[in-house]
Amino acid sequence: MDDEEVRALARGMHAEVMETHISWVLLADYAYKIKKPVKFTFLDFSTLEKRRFFCGEEVRLNRRLAPDVYLGVVGICRANGTLAIGNGQALDYAVKMKRLDQAHMMSRLLDEGKIDGAHVRKLAAAIAAFHGRIEPVQGYNTPGMIGGQIADLLNFRSAIEEACGMGNDVDHILGRSARFIERNESSFHERMRDGRVRDCHGDLHSGNIFVQGRDIVIIDCIEFNREFRCVDVASEIAFMAMDLDAHGREDLSAVFVNEYVALTGDSGLLGLLGLYKCYRANVRAKIAAIEWSQAKNRESRDRMAKYTALARRYADGL
Repeated sequence: MDDEEVRALARGMHAEVMETHISWVLLADYAYKIKKPVKFTFLDFSTLEKRRFFCGEEVRLNRRLAPDVYLGVVGICRANGTLAIGNGQALDYAVKMKRLDQAHMMSRLLDEGKIDGAHVRKLAAAIAAFHGRIEPVQGYNTPGMIGGQIADLLNFRSAIEEACGMGNDVDHILGRSARFIERNESSFHERMRDGRVRDCHGDLHSGNIFVQGRDIVIIDCIEFNREFRCVDVASEIAFMAMDLDAHGREDLSAVFVNEYVALTGDSGLLGLLGLYKCYRANVRAKIAAIEWSQAKNRESRDRMAKYTALARRYADGL
């Protein structure tokens, strides 16, 4: 489907449309997430068959943490010249989800000053329990894979330079990260041997977390690239810690990390936390660069600059 067809479908459903660099989300009585027919270095939704497959993977994987939210895969069909969710020859597919109240999104609550230490300790406990029940994996999160994922930011250097004039910062981030990985190669292998590399969430930040009272709902794990999801648990913890830093809540970031370490006994992650924080800020800068390339706007440019600067700050400590 293209943007015009999605907007037509939304009008017929009286749905609000939200958009990211890889999907459209239609908000009606339920939420319907449609994958864009895009292909990047890290993702391929270019065919109908691939989009159907990854819709199924999204439901399967996210039910690990949010079983009541992910309801199934539905077809998008044309009947009497009108696009609709329903049965028939599918033109595309969508993930059907329970609609969550955007007012309870953790990122918004952070900006409103409504998240405290009790919330992040409960989040740390939920993630510790999740990591405890998923299986270790082998052959992922090797130093070479990590280095390649970090270095992918180079593909967006020109966009970052054009938008923010921060191309030299990208070079600095990548250089410091590569040297850190080289110096600490044995640590990555040791953690893999110890079972610390697991089939994780992969995209743990406050935009994917909903807080309703003291209830925590975690959605939107990575389904499109197993290498991004099968990571050291340290990388997962670093993503959330970086996100809290980015919201100006380094105090809550420390509470989150310390609670996770206390619950799991995994103090070894602390030695790699800076590198993984740098990588996760790198990821957010890259996403902003993709969005800016698709539609140049101040919001994307500002986020690109913010996360590039944050990654530079972490890189300086490596």
